[in-house]
Amino acid sequence: MPDLALLHPADNVAVVLRPGGLAAGSPWAAGTQKGVARGDIPQGHKIAVDDVVSGGPILKYGLPIARAARPIARGDHVHTHNATMPGLSFDDGAPVAPTPRFDESWQDLPSHFLGYLRPDGSAGTRNNVIVAATVNCSATVVKAICRRFEGLDLSNHGVDGVIPLTHTSGCTQAIGGPAYRLLNRTLAGSIFHPNVAGALVVGLGCEGTTFRSVLQERARLGPTEDILIETLGIQEAGGTQEAVLQGVAAVERILASLPVYRREPLPVGALKLALNCGGSDAFSGLTANPALGVASDILVAKGGTTVLAEIPECHGAESALMSQAATPAVAKALNELFAWWRQYAQRHGVELNDNLSPGNIAGGITTIVEKSLGAVAKAGTSALTEVVEYAGAVKGPGFVLMNTPGFDPVSVTGLVSGGCNIVAFTTGRGSAYGSALAPTLKISTTSALFQRMRGDMDIDAGPVLQDGSPERAGVAIYQRLIQIASGEKTCSERLGMGWEEFVPWAFGETL
Repeated sequence: MPDLALLHPADNVAVVLRPGGLAAGSPWAAGTQKGVARGDIPQGHKIAVDDVVSGGPILKYGLPIARAARPIARGDHVHTHNATMPGLSFDDGAPVAPTPRFDESWQDLPSHFLGYLRPDGSAGTRNNVIVAATVNCSATVVKAICRRFEGLDLSNHGVDGVIPLTHTSGCTQAIGGPAYRLLNRTLAGSIFHPNVAGALVVGLGCEGTTFRSVLQERARLGPTEDILIETLGIQEAGGTQEAVLQGVAAVERILASLPVYRREPLPVGALKLALNCGGSDAFSGLTANPALGVASDILVAKGGTTVLAEIPECHGAESALMSQAATPAVAKALNELFAWWRQYAQRHGVELNDNLSPGNIAGGITTIVEKSLGAVAKAGTSALTEVVEYAGAVKGPGFVLMNTPGFDPVSVTGLVSGGCNIVAFTTGRGSAYGSALAPTLKISTTSALFQRMRGDMDIDAGPVLQDGSPERAGVAIYQRLIQIASGEKTCSERLGMGWEEFVPWAFGETL
């Protein structure tokens, strides 16, 4: 593995690849440039391979990711101490006709997986019974009911598990307002999800969000699968203890009434893949994200759907997404979405650069633009065919963009509620995220992380640093996704993740 990665001939910074980083005084070479490190530079961080004047652009991927806050000399460590956000200008003109990547060898990759065919034509990668809270007041009862079934073998029912969906809202919202509609939409998409065979919906009895309001929102989403559902109110049941007993009995009735489901070969066109990242580092844009982009292109080429989200983490990469817009209507929707986020940030008195976490910065990411240019690589090169609202029904096929914030649990909750039946999640610092509703494949950016968190990581994209081939890693990710969709358990499933990770976007008023 080389000591440095110069990602584009025009770049004036390179990424330090050497394990342990570059010590002060160490010689280095990148392209036609060479010199010595003028200080200790950690692995994954950037070194200046040319002088940069104060205010000058700092180039990575051939694009400005930052500007120099003061003069930077060749060999300097380039990071938040001497670099700041670049001045951004976004061309919101007509889209450029996208040119998706394609390889003839992809035809030999699997075109089917073993899934559950639903009456409405959708496909489940898992077969769950869920217990859903309409309001936070019923969350404790919901979890108590699910604990009675935790660890039980339900395979004789053809069921993978009984899982809770709880949240922190459901009341004191303006009936019919944005926050109310958003929560109802998220619950509707989750309850009537292809991975759900039956559901118990539990309320307190006096809240604003009710099963009836969820059904009203479901009607707006369009046709969805009909499933076996029971409802329960804690006040009507006679209190918490009685509600738990009645809830357990209700789940047992649901299990007894369900047909025995069997997996069958289904076309991969029935897969809707959520693309997400969390705990990103400087290697995310070099290894895991580009490799996932290849897997995304393979799935789309075979008739499937992939969905990118985390719109604040597209800030600075708007033009890249615009170049993939399939139609003027999609380009217009992109412009409106980016404008909404600029206004949203201004209204709350924040900068989109505030999206960066301390872990991102420690991992070598300097600005949100640098993070975004690496993040959008997850979507590959396919044409962007659709832009949908948070938890909005994803139609597909093709590459779709969903409006979500960058916070991982909130983002994935929206993606899964929109119909994604499997999740691919890249991480550089190491994430413990896992969805209970849709299996979550975790992809490490480096082999060191893969070994350090072996119990949490499903696949290692670190070899891209050695062989320089995101294509090879992308094929491996695609093949693993097919195995997971067919029933192989992910690390997060084996660890029991997902009970706390259903987090609808807390958007709007709480009165």
